[in-house]
Amino acid sequence: MFRSRLLLSVVSIVLFFSNCTRNTALVQPAEDKSGEKWASETNVTALGQDDNLTTTDSQELKDKVLPRVAFPIGEYNRVVRRGRATVRGEIYLDDGYGKKIFAKNTRLYLNPVTSYSKQWYHESYIKGYKLTKADSRLYNYLKFTTSDNNGKFAFYGVGNGRYYIIGSVNNGATKIRIANEISVSNSKSITTTLSRTLD
Repeated sequence: MFRSRLLLSVVSIVLFFSNCTRNTALVQPAEDKSGEKWASETNVTALGQDDNLTTTDSQELKDKVLPRVAFPIGEYNRVVRRGRATVRGEIYLDDGYGKKIFAKNTRLYLNPVTSYSKQWYHESYIKGYKLTKADSRLYNYLKFTTSDNNGKFAFYGVGNGRYYIIGSVNNGATKIRIANEISVSNSKSITTTLSRTLD
């Protein structure tokens, strides 16, 4: 019991500090290399952190499915779908000893920040709840790309606005999701990092 509470405390601290960095993403409804659809990927537990927890609370958290808010078409109609900016970066895990575990050939997603995507970010990514299937209209507003063998990635033709970048890294035991928020303005390209330190 003490060990479970300690683990939950550590996870809470890590989640708090992970919000201090900026970056995040989402993608298309096509099948990825593992055969999982995008809609399924957006419903996995936050960062994969609950995969190894066995407490009653974490099990209830994993089993609960929350309904998504109504799709805010008005907000999405204001999204700039094309632009001149490029969003470059790299995605990796820090093993805590200075070694980087890069996400090789992983899919990354760029999702405009709206009330709809904020719900996903706060309820699913941060708190770990699963959500019901995403509205298919969302796919019209997403951009996606794939990292190379060194965890480097780029999104091209990005319009001005705020976005979540989402990706995941397989550390050999679990698939750990990383999501952050970025902002593109004045059509200027930006470089960002999606990273997380292992506990």
